[in-house]
Amino acid sequence: MTFLESLLREAAEIALSFPRGLAFRIKDADPNQVVTDADLAIGQKLKSRIHERFPHDSKIDEEWGTVRGTSAITWVIDPIDGTSNFAAGSPLFGIMVGILEHGRPVAGGVSLPALSETYVAAVGHGAYVNGNELELKAGGDMAEQLVAYGMDFHPPETELDYRTMASIASRCRGIRMSNSIFDCMMVAKGVYAASMHRRNRIWDCVAPHVIIQEAGGTFSTMEGDVPDYRNPLTKVTQVYSMLACAPDFHRTVIDITRT
Repeated sequence: MTFLESLLREAAEIALSFPRGLAFRIKDADPNQVVTDADLAIGQKLKSRIHERFPHDSKIDEEWGTVRGTSAITWVIDPIDGTSNFAAGSPLFGIMVGILEHGRPVAGGVSLPALSETYVAAVGHGAYVNGNELELKAGGDMAEQLVAYGMDFHPPETELDYRTMASIASRCRGIRMSNSIFDCMMVAKGVYAASMHRRNRIWDCVAPHVIIQEAGGTFSTMEGDVPDYRNPLTKVTQVYSMLACAPDFHRTVIDITRT
């Protein structure tokens, strides 16, 4: 995890070197998504460092695309998650690097540069933020919890999001929304009971998947299934729903989303 942590710290320095109110370009494939020069610079740096150390591994980067390697390992990179937040000057954005082995998530890291927080986790070795172990405790009343619900405008799914959010809001203390990896990491820290989003890609999922599970939580689709990352280079256009949940609340949230 040491190399992963050093990658994230280097990427965070690049992100913080860019000015607030950064110009952005709307992506042709999805008007909800934007890209900045910072995304490209961070992605290039991460890909280069990983290739230097592990030249035979495959790589998936949200902005730069895929590189097919010969090993069983695939690095999955999101240079900036919450780019709209970042470009507007909001601190609620993050950098993600996940690692798959034969399509199974085995390690992951997230940096929240503006908050000086670095999260790392590896299967069987726990999850940590700035060197401190994350351990979610079971127990608690859903009515006393905060829940994060991220969404973009994708009719007719938006109407479904409204209904789902309203149902969850009636069962918890309140809904929060940064629409970025910040929400997931608040679940890992035990601040939020759950975080969900109906439209994610593979680079949004792999890193938090490992962190949430190693912290003692549950990571699944909003239908309650385990995300399928097999043959990851073929999954770059696949849409994943995502639910990161603290202990004891997964069944309750799944019942709501299914209904």
